[in-house]
Amino acid sequence: GIQPPPAAEPMAITDLPAAPAPAPPAAAKPARTAPQLLEAVRGAVDHGRLDIYLQPLVTLPQRKVRFYEIVTRLRDANDQILTAQEFLTAAETAGLMGRIDHAVMLRAVQVLRRLMVRNKDVGVFVNIAGATLSDAAAFAQCLDFLEANRALAPSFVLEFKQATLRNLGPLEAEHLAALAQRGYRFSIDHVTDLRFEPRELADRGVRFIKVPAALLLEERERPAADIHPADLSDLLGRFGIDLIAERIEGERAVVDLLDYDVRFGQGFLFAAPRPLRPETAPTPAPTSSGDKAKQDTPPSHDPGPTSKGELARIEPARVVTGVAALARRAVGPF
Repeated sequence: GIQPPPAAEPMAITDLPAAPAPAPPAAAKPARTAPQLLEAVRGAVDHGRLDIYLQPLVTLPQRKVRFYEIVTRLRDANDQILTAQEFLTAAETAGLMGRIDHAVMLRAVQVLRRLMVRNKDVGVFVNIAGATLSDAAAFAQCLDFLEANRALAPSFVLEFKQATLRNLGPLEAEHLAALAQRGYRFSIDHVTDLRFEPRELADRGVRFIKVPAALLLEERERPAADIHPADLSDLLGRFGIDLIAERIEGERAVVDLLDYDVRFGQGFLFAAPRPLRPETAPTPAPTSSGDKAKQDTPPSHDPGPTSKGELARIEPARVVTGVAALARRAVGPF
């Protein structure tokens, strides 16, 4: 069954390494018709009601934070939160994904720059929708921005759905190659089966594959897969690809995954996605991403006062200035 969505306390950049305690479920949301949903999504994009959440990816077994996934949610006019699972189809139908993806890249770069002040080894995962990869004009805008920030490419991982990479047309393949040529690496998510061609993926620039923990562990009962899950990490590793187990919710899964030599994990066991406090955002620029339906359960929006110890601060003043300059160059009209 679907577990109730946990609420999440907003965090400042200084709070990032901490995993939040479980919180009470959020209030039920109103049902929406398709036109109402479309109106809510369009309004959120037009008025910049897009919020950044961060969910850590940790090393196993040490559980050290190595990356943060940028998760994006929209808010309607009443501050009701829309997860990617809820807004993606409507946004794609309305042709809004290019604007959303471009906006989230801007915010992701700002977050990454602040994180790297404290830890040069940290990176971020940023989702790009298949619709953006297929849209020449939207992609060109994203590519221009990524080109300008290519110095960050080693720490800025672009994530695509398994179905997107399996169904690349000539235009999409050309766009993917343009990103790889600029030093960007890719991750695959929304994995539904374990049929991979590691050499082909590595040649395209894929360096990470996220597989739901349950799919890895259940495959033991289904030997029909091309490869036994216990051998998957080793096989991918031979081609320079790291296997990440996602949606990890219990300690037992961690123990089993270590037997499979899985070196990275993500899931509610370690931390749910937590919102970045508005005051830590260097610009009110709108944001969102072709993020994911997976564990993307909606925390409650907390516009309330900052509690003690959570006051948002960006450490060195020079970072603020750098980010402000970046924002002035890159934001433009949304």
